[in-house]
Amino acid sequence: MKISSDNNIHVLDTQNRPEQLKNSKQAGEGQKGRGAVVDKVEFSARKAEVERLHEQTNALPATRQEKIAAIKQSIEDGTYNVKGELIARSMLKSQLLDEIS
Repeated sequence: MKISSDNNIHVLDTQNRPEQLKNSKQAGEGQKGRGAVVDKVEFSARKAEVERLHEQTNALPATRQEKIAAIKQSIEDGTYNVKGELIARSMLKSQLLDEIS
């Protein structure tokens, strides 16, 4: 999220007035004997799965050498055939994405 101006801070200041903060501090002091409220952050159970997948992705090579070798061999043999329509589609897609960005 991008914060573009200081207006958001003003909104927060109007929401938490000094009287409210004073009252909430007094209420918190009264709760200490009964057990203080503690803020707690919990990550989802999927965090471990995401980290594992991230590690697996980083372990993969940037290029698939066996596929590159097969294509090179096809080119050398003269059997490599690419459909012009696929090349044109890829070029147009790339151009459109560049214009959007």
